[in-house]
Amino acid sequence: MTQCGYRSGLDLDHGRQNWDGTGPRPLSWRAWYPCPDTPMAPSSDAFFDPGSVATGAQLDGATPLPVVLISHGTGGSADSLGWIARALVSRGHVVIGVNHHGNTGSDVRAEGFLCWWERATDLSVLLSHLSETGPFAGHLDLQNVTAIGFSLGSHTALCLAGARTSLKHFERWRSSEAPGMSGPREFPDLVQAIPGLLDANPVFRTSWDQHGADFSDPRIGRVIALAPPPPVQGFTAASLRNVSLPVLLVTCQNDTEAPTTHGADWLTTCNPGFVHCDIGTDAGHYSFLDLPADPDLLQRDEIFLEADGVNRRDIHQRILRLILGAMG
Repeated sequence: MTQCGYRSGLDLDHGRQNWDGTGPRPLSWRAWYPCPDTPMAPSSDAFFDPGSVATGAQLDGATPLPVVLISHGTGGSADSLGWIARALVSRGHVVIGVNHHGNTGSDVRAEGFLCWWERATDLSVLLSHLSETGPFAGHLDLQNVTAIGFSLGSHTALCLAGARTSLKHFERWRSSEAPGMSGPREFPDLVQAIPGLLDANPVFRTSWDQHGADFSDPRIGRVIALAPPPPVQGFTAASLRNVSLPVLLVTCQNDTEAPTTHGADWLTTCNPGFVHCDIGTDAGHYSFLDLPADPDLLQRDEIFLEADGVNRRDIHQRILRLILGAMG
C-alpha cells in the first residue's frame, strides 16, 4: 500500500546571496511523495494540519515520477498548501515547495516582500538540486512538471511560464487603479521602504535592477494559479500573450485580497487561452489554505475563518477537481 511521505531540508543557492549579503540564498524546502506503507510520524510542531504522512520515509517506486512545484502566498509557507500536495501524492506525484527567503511567516524581510521575481528562481534551482542529489535524485520526471502557485505564488508560477515583470508598468497601474495600495498587512508602508533599501542594500539593488529578466524554466509544462493577486498587474501584456503553456486560473468571488478584476480577469484579457474557473461566493482568499493543526485556531486566526455553514474541506474538493482536470 502506498501512502504519503514527507521530508524537509535546506539547500543553498550559491548563485545568489541572502538578503543580508552574508552568504548564499537559503532554500528551505518541503516535499511530499509516494512511499511504502510506513508507520506515520507527523510533525509535532506544525502550524498547518500535516495530515497523514510518514516523515522521512523512503520514496516508493523506481521509475521517475511526475513533479509538482508549489509556491506559497505572501508571508505563508509551503506547508500551507499541504492539502494539495497530499492529494497529488495519492495520484503518484512528487510535490516540492520552497519557503521563499524573506517572504514567509517566520522569515519576514521587506526585500523578500518586494522582489517577487526571485521566487521563481528558488523553484528552478531547487528542482535542479533535488533531481541530481539526495533522496529524489533520478526519481523526478523532468518531462512532466507542473507549477502551482497560491496568491503571490501565482506570480511565481507565471514567471516560470515566461511572464516578465515591469515595475514601471505595475506602478502606472497602482497609481491609477489602486492608489491606496502600498503594501500587504505585514508591511503596510512597503512602498515607502524602497528608496532606503536601494540606497543601503546592494543585494536588494541588484535584484531590483533585474526585475524584468526572463525567469522562465523550460521544464515547466503547465501552470495553475490560485487566487492571482494584484502584483500580476506588473507583468507585461506582451509576455503574457507569449505564454503558450496550459494555464488554469482559479478564483473565488469574495476574495478581497486578490480581487478577480485585478488578477484573473486582466490575465485572461491579455491571453484568452488562459482558462479561468471561479469556485463561487462562499469561499474567500484564505479558503485556499490548509486547515490548522490546532483546531482552536479555527475560531482565533482570521486565515482559518469561513462564513457560517461553510466547510473548507468542501471548498478544497472543488479546487482539487479543477486542478486534477487541468493536469489530465
